[in-house]
Amino acid sequence: MAKELMNEAERFLLQHWEEARLMEESMEAVRNKYKEVFQRIVDAVTEAHPELDASAVYATQFWGQGYIGFGRKSWPGGDTNWPSGLWMSNIRLENLATENSDQPSATIEISSKVKKGNFDTAAAKAELTTATQELFSPDELDRANKSDTGNVLLRFAAPSKSELMAMLADGDGQQFVARFVAQFDLMAKLIPVLDKIFQQFTASKP
Repeated sequence: MAKELMNEAERFLLQHWEEARLMEESMEAVRNKYKEVFQRIVDAVTEAHPELDASAVYATQFWGQGYIGFGRKSWPGGDTNWPSGLWMSNIRLENLATENSDQPSATIEISSKVKKGNFDTAAAKAELTTATQELFSPDELDRANKSDTGNVLLRFAAPSKSELMAMLADGDGQQFVARFVAQFDLMAKLIPVLDKIFQQFTASKP
């Protein structure tokens, strides 16, 4: 018996093609506005922290879960599309709107685009953790946690999916922008420590 060309869901779309097409166009318009919001975030973060002269935004690409990151060109991978530095992940709209998807994540990472060589990940994590004790308020300290996974040097509590979706839908999106900026402001307190860590790494490279 020949396999049916269309499954049940696809037959439903055929029967409601005009409405589905309008929905498709609306979704694309939302994605474009989402890109614009992230450009506002980039502008605000780099204005507040001009030393962060490397950035990357992948908020709508379907190959990933959505990422935005800031680093320095002098840090490892600073001349690539994935610089070492401050990152937020799991921020693609499809991720925020899906119940069983991962919550957004805020991290400090060393770029996966560089050969780590003699980079002492454990020492870097320890140095960052010690710095948080000195630089962060008790409330801020509660939002920073040790991490021992891969390229992640330090992980922070991040806004939830529901929180971000509510902010995105409210008004002109400025609350959404401000929430991201506040997250990067917190992580940016560690820029001098990262300068020291990454300078040592660069100096130790053959």
